Amino acid sequence: MIRSLLLFAALSFVPAPAMAEGPACDTGVRVRGCRADLVTEGRTLTIRTATDQCAVVDWTLDGAARSTVVTDGEAKIDLGAPAGAAALKQCSIVKDLRGTAAREFGTSDASLIGKPAESGGETVACKGLREAAVAAQQRTAAASGFDTRRAYADRETACRDILGNFETLNAVLPAFMDAAINYARQCQPPGRADALRTELSRRQNAARAQHEKVRRACVNGS
Repeated sequence: MIRSLLLFAALSFVPAPAMAEGPACDTGVRVRGCRADLVTEGRTLTIRTATDQCAVVDWTLDGAARSTVVTDGEAKIDLGAPAGAAALKQCSIVKDLRGTAAREFGTSDASLIGKPAESGGETVACKGLREAAVAAQQRTAAASGFDTRRAYADRETACRDILGNFETLNAVLPAFMDAAINYARQCQPPGRADALRTELSRRQNAARAQHEKVRRACVNGS
């Protein structure tokens, strides 16, 4: 989903000095649950989440409660000593402040497409379908990760860049939807394809609506 920051960027044409980036996540706003795994190796603990969005993972180490903010699907923690007994308590997606639509589409296969079933081996056919969906998802994430925070010196440049990005996103989204839904229909539980189609359609419609909003602002000069 392309956020409303794109419209703001289209109307902000004055150069701005570079500013230090703020926090990536608002941990006080928990959106929904998520899946996560803990992997220990030596004194390093790796936390992986099934989303590229900001997440808070609550876990314990030898019974002591810990909490870690994870962005982009993975965080590594140096425990300073050989890892003890680590256990996952819960994973929660929190409000993402980074302003990039790539967080909506994600770049990991688990964020939308899903992982292969853990109960059995993945067939060659399903592996090929999943890899095709992941590749299409990565292309979509790259397009939707357009920097909405930059300032422009003039309206013409802003409109050309922003609307051009929308055109790119609208071109790659259908291929991603087809690949992801095809994988879900053939290799995942019944009903997953329908649920995925509904979610991806919502995001595609939101992107197109925002595209039209920016286009009108550019055409009308307001």
